[in-house]
This record gives sequence, C-alpha cells and structure tokens, in this order.
Amino acid sequence: MEVLECILTRQSIRTYDKKDVPNELIGQILEAGVHAPSAGNMQPWEFIIVKDKKIKKEIADAALRQRFIDEAPVLIIVCADPEKSGLRYRERGKTLYSFQDTAAAIENMLLTAKALGLGGCWVGAFEEEKVKSILRIPAKLRPVAILSIGFPIPYEKPTKTPRIPFENITWVDRYGEGFSWIEKFGKEWKFKIRPLEEHVRKLKEKLTLSKK
Repeated sequence: MEVLECILTRQSIRTYDKKDVPNELIGQILEAGVHAPSAGNMQPWEFIIVKDKKIKKEIADAALRQRFIDEAPVLIIVCADPEKSGLRYRERGKTLYSFQDTAAAIENMLLTAKALGLGGCWVGAFEEEKVKSILRIPAKLRPVAILSIGFPIPYEKPTKTPRIPFENITWVDRYGEGFSWIEKFGKEWKFKIRPLEEHVRKLKEKLTLSKK
C-alpha cells in the first residue's frame, strides 16, 4: 500500500473480528514504532502488549468503560519516559518532546496496522493511575495511549470523518497569508492517489497551457 493511500484511508476501527492477531504482525507494528523520529534520538517510548482477557477488561473499565477495548484481540499500551528526554532537553524535553516523540511512534504503528490489513484505534481517555496500577508500570513512565488492534469486520464500513481542508488552516510566510497556488491550479488533485512524479507532470502541463 502506498504511504499516501494508507494515510488517507486510515480510520479509527472499534469493531473487530474475534480471530487473534499473529505475533509476527504485532512485531512489525512495534518495529515501525521504534523507527519514528525522536528529539536527539532519545527514543523515550516503551510498549506493553496485552492479550489477557482479564487484564483487557480491567483496562477497558479504567478507560471509561469503552467496551470495544476489551473486545479487541490485542492492546498495545504506549508509555513515554519524560525523564529520558529531560536528560538532554531539560524541562522542554520532559513536558513536550517526550510526548511529541511518542505520538510519532503511535502514528507509525497505526499506519502499519492499516497497511497490514488490521484496524486500530488510538485511545487517550483513561484513568492514568489505574492503568499504571493494573500493568505495574514504573512511576517514571506515563501511559499516553492505548492502541486497540484487530482485524476489521469486512462488512462493516465505518464512515470517514471529515477533515478541515489544509488550505483553511495553513499560511504562507506569515500567519493569515493564504495560498495563491490553490486557486491557480484548482483542487481536483487533492486526495487522488498518484505518484509524486505524476502530480508534477500534471502541474507542468497546466503551467504550459496557461502560458499559451
């Protein structure tokens, strides 16, 4: 699956087939996670894989009783180590970089799950101290996300949630200065999955025609 296609078609999946997720696929998801960028290459993340039904139920209870969590075949709890980032970047590392880096790892993992034919959901609503207690997470770590992972049910097609167009929230050179090239070239190219070379070729064609 092309990267852009994977990004544009990824959705939060909360209903799963009951079949197990092979460890080989979980390993690929984790491998993608550790290849995320991190400030100073500090890699302030740790992961806990949960398949035990009892533990999943306890985690779901701690996550505002979101029942799809314990119904997922596997959970990956992603933890940040603020102190690790703080060793190099002090307070900014503790309060910002460690969570930015961990979020990058989470997105890598979700996209990889999608590419492998799996569905996933990023859950941030949970009682942190309860989750730490359930999983015996050391005090120095903060659980920042629960990833529920499983095979989607084929006949259930979740609705893609709308996105604010990037041209409405992006500025050029200074805040408030909009895109001129969006109007010039039109919006029909957006969200069409084509190699970059094809986009460049079509833009060159439009430029050539506009000069005639």
